[in-house]
Amino acid sequence: MNQTYRNKVLLVDDAFLLEVHNLQRKVNQAVKHPEPVLTLDAPWDQQPTDSFSYINVIYDRQEQLFKMWYVVTGVFAGQYHEQGRKTAYATSKDGIHWDKPIMNMVEINGSKKNNYIIRQMLSMNYNIIVDPSDVAARRYKMTFTVESEETRWAKFYSSLGLAYSTDGIIWDKPTHVNPILRGVSDDLWGFLYDPDRRKYLLFTRRVPNLPRDISLYESYDLVNWEDKGRILVGGDERDPPEMYNLHDLATPFFYEDFCLGLLGTMYFLPGAETYTVYNRPPKDWPFKGLGIKDVQLAWSRDGQQWFRPDDRSAVIPVGQPDSPDVGCLFMSRNGPIVRDGETWMYYTACANRHTMWSQEECLAERGNDTRGMYCCMLAKMPEDHWVSLDAGAEEGFVLTTTMAFGDWQELLLNADASGGYIEAELATPYGQVIEGFGRGDCIPVTGDGKDQPLRWRGPKSVAEIMPDHVGGPCIRFYLKNAKLYSFTITEPDPDGARERYWGDMRWCNAIKHRSDNWGIASNAPAGGVPPYTEPGPGRPRT
Repeated sequence: MNQTYRNKVLLVDDAFLLEVHNLQRKVNQAVKHPEPVLTLDAPWDQQPTDSFSYINVIYDRQEQLFKMWYVVTGVFAGQYHEQGRKTAYATSKDGIHWDKPIMNMVEINGSKKNNYIIRQMLSMNYNIIVDPSDVAARRYKMTFTVESEETRWAKFYSSLGLAYSTDGIIWDKPTHVNPILRGVSDDLWGFLYDPDRRKYLLFTRRVPNLPRDISLYESYDLVNWEDKGRILVGGDERDPPEMYNLHDLATPFFYEDFCLGLLGTMYFLPGAETYTVYNRPPKDWPFKGLGIKDVQLAWSRDGQQWFRPDDRSAVIPVGQPDSPDVGCLFMSRNGPIVRDGETWMYYTACANRHTMWSQEECLAERGNDTRGMYCCMLAKMPEDHWVSLDAGAEEGFVLTTTMAFGDWQELLLNADASGGYIEAELATPYGQVIEGFGRGDCIPVTGDGKDQPLRWRGPKSVAEIMPDHVGGPCIRFYLKNAKLYSFTITEPDPDGARERYWGDMRWCNAIKHRSDNWGIASNAPAGGVPPYTEPGPGRPRT
């Protein structure tokens, strides 16, 4: 059991901030691994039309093993849509070096000595999660769609199906409930289990889906689904005109107090997506990014109300010319992996843009050999680096709400102040600086890293002054040439009581004001203002 409980505040929104002055909230980029981590290099992947695509990556904590499911598709010159998909399986102990075990399950070119576990179909899309809420026989869950020549002829989108597995290799399909949902997107959705609300969340595009946006469906049992409507619609005043397509929210995941999402943003000629796909723009066209697809940040505190930061910088941008990911990025379909605070994000890297003309150019450059056009890459986000409050050469400050931790032990910063400083003072909500904890008493933080202690020189500890400041003081941080990612207040927790208390508080907050039991008046949703609104309204900014 941990002897200390960590109360962490991320700076993604203004929930714990009262005032921000002369600081900029910035979205930060993940750090890309220098080389692809998986390519089509097995002896059985020798068809020039084979291409790597559509990954699911998890870390199985029971087996202490990374597992990847990926699709090998057929890509042919003169065809924009791929022809046929088969599913392969790979494992890794470190997440960097991958093994492709011989599964002896699917015959390819007269042999079963390969790592395929699902035979070739015209089209199959799926999301896989490890479900901690179910029995071992259904520990792995898959939502999937399948397509056939008949469905293409009939011109309807395939319905969503359900499969489950004890090991992620042999899959059972419950015929008595499939299909479980109709009318979802043809491609790319997010699948998530919320342990606090004990619900499954499905983030998908609606049908029809041009321009594309993101909708949410919820279910307690994966069979009965409630349509919660659109949650993210692309193209506002902060986006360039060409970014009006939210291609997918394929990777929502829980991180501290947030549900974060990696949003696929796609750039096309406004109102003319199909034309952009098939017709290259003139060389003098001013916007050079038509057809690219990068990854931006979205966030929610409850999984239902979603927002995008004002700063629309890419969390994972497309690469530089000649890099494997210069065209499009397609994230792992089941969310990143958080290990020791660091977030690992796997994605399919595409050399071509999401257009026919770019695909044909890439094929021509490679002699119609598609094996090198796509691969699996990895990007890592250092702990809490998603969003920061940044100060330049002119000092700025941020004032927090009251920090009501009576057993306050330490104040730790995750920050980069190596080119400047971060100082702080404690103040009452009435604006009075608490004696002994003023800015002049503070020992500045001037380093780069997490868990940097911020202390005051006075003889008293913060815990000693708490009886005189019931409800907790506010913190005013001063920054110059620095980035503040998060701050943490620690409390002693020898018996786990604090962890249980704050865990219960999070659970109560998750279920507050929301219910599906519409007929029970005492448990009906609260009317009026919802619990979370657009970040910042009503809070003073100068």
